[in-house]
This record gives sequence, structure tokens and C-alpha cells, in this order.
Amino acid sequence: MKRLVVLTPLITGTILALGVLLGARLNYPSQPAAFVVQNEKEQKIRQILNMIDYEYVDNVDTDSLLDLTIKDMLHRLDPHSSYIAKEDVARTEENMQGSFEGIGIEFMIYRDTLTVIRPVPEGPAEKEGVKAGDRIISVDKTPIAGVGVQQLELVDLLKGPGNTTVEVKIFRPVNSSERTVTITRGSIPINSVEASFMVDSVTGLIKLNRFSERSAEEVRKAIRELKRAGMQKMILDLRDNPGGLLSASRKIADEFLGDDVLIVYTKDRAGAKSYTYASSTGQFEEGDLVVLINENSASASEIVAGALQDNDRATIVGRRSFGKGLVQEEMVLKDGSRIRLTTSRYYTPTGRSIQKPFTDGYEAYINESQERYERGELISKDSIKVNEEQRFLTPGGKVVYGGGGIMPDVFVPIDTAYRSMGWMYHLFGYTPLDRFAFTFVDDHRREFLKVSESDFIENFSVSDSLIDRYLIEQEVTNAKDRINTATMNMAKNRLKALMAKNLFGMGAFYKVIFEEDPMVLRGLRVFHPEEDPDSSSVSDTLKVDNNNP
Repeated sequence: MKRLVVLTPLITGTILALGVLLGARLNYPSQPAAFVVQNEKEQKIRQILNMIDYEYVDNVDTDSLLDLTIKDMLHRLDPHSSYIAKEDVARTEENMQGSFEGIGIEFMIYRDTLTVIRPVPEGPAEKEGVKAGDRIISVDKTPIAGVGVQQLELVDLLKGPGNTTVEVKIFRPVNSSERTVTITRGSIPINSVEASFMVDSVTGLIKLNRFSERSAEEVRKAIRELKRAGMQKMILDLRDNPGGLLSASRKIADEFLGDDVLIVYTKDRAGAKSYTYASSTGQFEEGDLVVLINENSASASEIVAGALQDNDRATIVGRRSFGKGLVQEEMVLKDGSRIRLTTSRYYTPTGRSIQKPFTDGYEAYINESQERYERGELISKDSIKVNEEQRFLTPGGKVVYGGGGIMPDVFVPIDTAYRSMGWMYHLFGYTPLDRFAFTFVDDHRREFLKVSESDFIENFSVSDSLIDRYLIEQEVTNAKDRINTATMNMAKNRLKALMAKNLFGMGAFYKVIFEEDPMVLRGLRVFHPEEDPDSSSVSDTLKVDNNNP
């Protein structure tokens, strides 16, 4: 049975300073004096805004000015307290809720025309016969092809409340046909699980890209399907996952932990602690487990990785995570805007706070991962330094460290094969390759209609001549002689993966890209330690730096 222990109520005094400045704008339980009375500080803010409104030499939008002031003020508290303008609230809520209302297509602006990359399976557009490669040339009888309509404008045209309709005119290049269809908008999921598939006969992999309201159920569904396919071991990929809802991280961690095991606890400004424990209903409480993380795994990703590491439930593979150990609570202002205010810190089961320092300001904090690269930490575990005062032991006797992210048990360096050469890094970046991949798929769509996903992954290969065509398009034909074999293989793998994405979706993309992914391959070796010559833990080789806060 899951226990949630709350020692004292949430201390609302953490928003006192904002209440002084914003007064009645804050839609929050009333507090004495500061929230009711216009004191001197609030009067000063109002006086300054009035002076700008009536006396400044140029006309100024003081609402926008106030928004900037609020954002700067919150960033000065900590890097994660933030302000959400009312016009941005809907978009952020969609990400947290894991759905939005629209017609259900993924599209791009291709040759000045809205081109469908793929319709959402079983979504409104697919039900009306919209297919990958279709061009939408008008919306509600308004032409949108060749008139310079921007992508965000198109999103606004196609999205709308559920059960409303939109008329779209479609041109299909494969048979040069046109037709007009009326699509009834509906709820479109924003998937958290980008991919789930069997890597080998006994190992399943789940790629999770966010923690939203739907994430836990998506993970449960993926685990059930993989177990039916024979999964006995699992790789949970949390790389580049920036986090999301704390509640979602708790539920997902619960899928891997036994009854009554501590997942996480939080502590507010008064020292009151709230503990969350696992229940007895996990889908994968037994079986070998590897969790992949990198320098962009943050927040809820770190809660899950920390819970599984501290309870000796999983082996963490990759690089040190971002280091966000602060919890934000969203509060609604009367004009519809929101603030997310840090109200507590969270701690892993061993008592680690993994929050990294933020004393050097917001920009330095956000860009710290680049500093890690420059000082060699992302390249060699020998460059990692830790603070011995932040040393903790798991129940199984494994050494773990706090004070700056989740340290992996097994280190995998960043791939520097082409990153060190800036021109090559951009040449084979995902954005230019993706457009080339789409063009190739679109030009050969009739042939690809006969190819299944499995046939494409097993049998299609990117030829040297196709890379030559790409280099010609990029106007760098003289670069080929400077591309080594490793980089050429990487480019071919990426191009094939992007073609798979355009044909079959993100699941197919990851099936291809993970075939040569160093971290996935290293994770698979963890399951076979007898065959692994490099099985030493990162903690065995770390350098102690007691000057590192």
C-alpha cells in the first residue's frame, strides 16, 4: 500500500515577496496584510508603471514591461521559478496534459506548401483519408499554398476546439488528384513514449521524452506489450528528457519498485518533509533494468533515475544528469497568466539533493553542460570531480554522490568523432539531413508504399551515391575526402533513420538509430557482465574535489 506522509501543510509564505509586488493580481488564498493592503513596495511599483504610461517619451506597453520584470525577478530567486504569460498558458498545458485538440497531422512547410509528414494513427485526419505526402492547399476555402503562410499561422488554422470542423483541400502527388474533405477536430495525444520495441529476444527498450499526465499509463501499456513479446530485461531511455510532472515521475518509478519502497521525499522552507513510497502494483518489479541518462536528463528524469539507483534496482548508464532538485508549484494569476514558484526541494531515497549550484546566474546555470564538455567531463570519466561531503551509500553498499545531478554507474563518453570539427557537425546535423531524407522519401513514395517497416529496417541501406547527392545539395562536394569511415557510417545511419521516421514514425527512427548507439550498446553489455571487460563502476574512479559545492 502506498503511503504519502505530510508532516505539515505547504508553507504559502514562500510567495510573500511576489504577493507584496503583485497584490490582488495573485489568485491565491488570502494572507494577512501583505496580500490585502497596498503597502509601500506595491505602491512604488504602481507609481513607476504609471509614470512610464503617462510621462515616458515614447509609447510603451507596460504590460509587456511588467512581464519582463516578473520573469527577471523569478530568475533571480532560482533558475526554475518562472512566469508564463497568458498567451502561452494553453501551449504549456498541452505539454503537461499530454494532448491537444486539432486534426492530427505532423507536417512541414515544403516548397512553400503544407506537406503532411504523417497523420496521427486513428486521428481525425487519418479517418478522413489524409495520407503521408499529401499537400494541403487550402483551409476553409482560404488558399495557403505558395502564399508565404508561416508554420505557426497554419497551426492556428488547423487547431481548434474538439467537435468543430475544418474544410481542407488536398493535393496528392502520387496520383495527381485533388479532393476536399471536412475534418472534425478531436483530442490528439502528445506521446511521451516515443518508442518501445524489443532490442533482442529478451530485452525491451522504452524511450520516454517527457513526464505528462498520460506518461505513466503510456509506460504501463508499453511494458505490458513488451512482456507479451518476451521481455525479461529492460532499457529505459531518459536521455534528453527535461522532466515534467512530479506526480508522473512517482508513478513511473513505482512500476519498477516493490511495495513500500521509498521513491522520493520533498522538504519545504520550514523543513516539513513529504514522503512517497511505492505500491504493490508495479509492472516490472523484477528483471534486469538499465536506465540511460545524459547531461540533458533533468527534474522528473532524475527522480526516477535516483530512486532506481538508490534502491539498487537499476544500473544507470551514461553521463551525469542536469542537476535539478527543485520542485515548482504552478499558481494562477487573475489575468490568466501563471507563475511556477519553487516551493520545496526533493531528495532521493538515500538523502541526496542533486540540485547543482546556481550562484553564477541563470545563463551560466543553463549553459553548464557546455562547460562540462569544454573541461572534458563529457569525454572522460577521469575528468569528473565530486564532493566527498556529498557521498552516500545505497542499501547494497554502492557509493552515490549528490550536489550536482545523478552520477551514472557506467560512464559512456559523448561521441566526438565529428563534433570537434564544426563544419562536419553542422553538415550531418539532423535538420539538414531530415529535409534531404523527406525529399528522397517524397520523390520515391510510390515505391516505398510497397515496403513494410521491418523490410526497410532489415534490407534498405544508404549508398555512397546518396551521400554524394546530399553533399552536392549542400554544395560541399570537396568535403568527401575529409570524411573518415566512422563519420560516414554515422551519416548513413542518421539518414536511414530519418527516412524511417518519415515513412513509419519515431518508433522506426529509434530502431535504426539505436543499432549503432554507443549508450544502448553499452547498456546491453551490462546485462552480460561476464563478457564486459569494462565493468568497473564510475564511483571507483572518481576524483574527490572538496572545493566543489
